[in-house]
Amino acid sequence: MNQAFLGPGIYLNLFPVDIPIEPVKLMIAERSQFTDLRPLREEIQEAGVELNVYGAGHKVYGYGQDCAWLKAKGFKDEQISLHDTHPQLVAHCIGEGFLDALRPSGYEPLPRKARWEVFEWSEFIPILDGKVRVHKGFDLRAIWWHDVHRMFGLIIDVSWAFRDERNQPLNSYLIRQRYGYATLIEVGQIQGEYLPDRRINTEVSRQRLQEHILPFIQEHSKFDLPCGGKAVVQGEPVRVIVGRETSNE
Repeated sequence: MNQAFLGPGIYLNLFPVDIPIEPVKLMIAERSQFTDLRPLREEIQEAGVELNVYGAGHKVYGYGQDCAWLKAKGFKDEQISLHDTHPQLVAHCIGEGFLDALRPSGYEPLPRKARWEVFEWSEFIPILDGKVRVHKGFDLRAIWWHDVHRMFGLIIDVSWAFRDERNQPLNSYLIRQRYGYATLIEVGQIQGEYLPDRRINTEVSRQRLQEHILPFIQEHSKFDLPCGGKAVVQGEPVRVIVGRETSNE
């Protein structure tokens, strides 16, 4: 894999995502028919069919391998471009599809509010002969914005988790209490928060983007959407343009 590289400038950890132009098959019903989706999702789980339902706006959308199952529930099938459907649905499918693409690599998704964390628990950096294990993961959020153009993207941050030799969770307070301040500093150096001489690393955000996030995106840039079609994450994040509007006066 080529080394990830960014030119000079200020970048956000926001990566645009391209979605297919070709229409996809969706099952659609009025949200008024399913004000609470939990009973329907329970039926789907009991039936053992591979499909998902998601409510956005005034519609409920169904998609997946067995989405025809929803016809008996009053859903109608439509061929529709994802560019013309509810952007909240598309952002949800981008997040869901990206997570599905990470699972074969050993990543375990942990749902959070409006986002996910993913960790590959078999990979870690040991400290004190493994008494402290530092796990690097990623914090993910799929978004859409339409200030100028209707665009979709993934916000990706580096995330960290700590466990002991018995695989029990740790936090900064427990690490310092059990293993001392020096161990806590060593953890911070692994995270990039501190330099080898224990000074605060003022370049930590850019280094994380360059050394961790960009290679991660390169490896997982293409994935299938659960609603059909393929998505592509652009390899270069959004760049901040610093300037001001010019006047004609």
